[in-house]
Amino acid sequence: MQFLKIVLTRFFIILFRRGKGIELLQLDYDTQNLFENSFIVVNYRFRNAIWYRFGSHITVEKQIKIFNLKNFEKEFDLVVYGFFQKKVYTIKLQPQLTLNSQGFKTKFQQITNDIEFQQIQNTKSLAFYYERKKTTVKIPKIKITTNPITIKPNSFNQTDFI
Repeated sequence: MQFLKIVLTRFFIILFRRGKGIELLQLDYDTQNLFENSFIVVNYRFRNAIWYRFGSHITVEKQIKIFNLKNFEKEFDLVVYGFFQKKVYTIKLQPQLTLNSQGFKTKFQQITNDIEFQQIQNTKSLAFYYERKKTTVKIPKIKITTNPITIKPNSFNQTDFI
């Protein structure tokens, strides 16, 4: 429902434009340093595009799409649908690098185990004496004075109030 709402809105926006053809503004994606388990970021912008299809994925998102190469085709078509027209762009991805994530074990050779232990000298504990004096708290005397409050109400009658 949301998809249809966006498509109809874009359709009516393009309907009242002078140039209704699909225009490529930007199409960028990285083809170098691709691993088999990496993500590919496709940055795209088109003028007068209504919706897009990446392989079998249909979307109305603009600007950026992120794909996991492990779960996506290595070569797919980007089909841009516009005002009663479509344009096809082929995106080819060739992951050439692999990441070796197998476990490994280190092996040390020709290491001598000549460790000398030194005896720790005995230390004497020092006698520590502390005498605490009784603490006293002196609180100064505080005098609070209050001023009497007098209220002088004005005597009004009903005719003075009106």
